[in-house]
Amino acid sequence: MRSGLTAALMGVGGIFLAFGFTIMAISVFAHQGDWRIWLPGMMKAGPAFLVVGGVMFVLGWLLNRTGRERAEA
Repeated sequence: MRSGLTAALMGVGGIFLAFGFTIMAISVFAHQGDWRIWLPGMMKAGPAFLVVGGVMFVLGWLLNRTGRERAEA
């Protein structure tokens, strides 16, 4: 049960991290058209995905580490 939860947290967290980096790259490098309207929204969404993804990934990693230490003991 725990290994499935850790894999899910790390997987979804990794996807959120990649999506956050993609949003940040697009918002930095795409300056065509009327970008002033949607740039503040993207600059809020990108870091939010990075933070949520990072927290989920670290939680999965920590759960994986604690499960191993208990199994080895």
